Amino acid sequence: MEPLQRLFELATRDGDLTPFTRSSAKLRLSLYADDAAIFLNPTKEDVQETMHILSCFGTASGLLTNINKSAVYPICCDSLNLGDIVESFQCPIKTFPCTYLGLPLHTRALRRMDVQPLLDKVAARLPAWKGKFLNRAGRLALVNSVLSSIQTYFLTVFQLQKWAIKQLDKVRRGFLWKGTDSVNGGNCLVQWKKLGGLGVCDLERFSRALRLRWLWFDWKEPDRPWVGSVLR
Repeated sequence: MEPLQRLFELATRDGDLTPFTRSSAKLRLSLYADDAAIFLNPTKEDVQETMHILSCFGTASGLLTNINKSAVYPICCDSLNLGDIVESFQCPIKTFPCTYLGLPLHTRALRRMDVQPLLDKVAARLPAWKGKFLNRAGRLALVNSVLSSIQTYFLTVFQLQKWAIKQLDKVRRGFLWKGTDSVNGGNCLVQWKKLGGLGVCDLERFSRALRLRWLWFDWKEPDRPWVGSVLR
């Protein structure tokens, strides 16, 4: 998709698209497979020029934009007439949070309801496993290979709040010791958080280690498009 990105760069250079005011916003286009996110200043002229770029790119490459599957997500545009601005781009105007590449995106910190689907996904794995009929070694293997790994993709981007980690630990602990979704403290033989027993990872530290990769990339590859953004 580099040619499409290049078209946006040329349009910005020639003044057909207004440049971003923040220096950290280096790319207008984020694309993976058939999911694309385009960042624009909220002006009617920029929207019209973007439609022209997408039309030219589609004609040349055969990759046409499906307007019916597109949406506009305004950021800090409360005082603007968005209906008039996006008139040439006939798609619905939606609000955050939204999902992109399987992750919940928001203009502010995620709420409980935004994280809950991840917790539900982990808990939904338990009924089909019949944990009570597995020995402890089998349950430990499932805890380490599945229940502790489902959230890895999420943790590479977001820091889980303590309440969410507590809920995930409750599910992992209950399945490990009793094959159920919860268990009391008397059934727990090892404190894996304090002692690191059984190889069950501490999600808080695991998440921190995953997110430290972004700082490593920042140091080693300063041309990454997100370098300069605030990392948490």
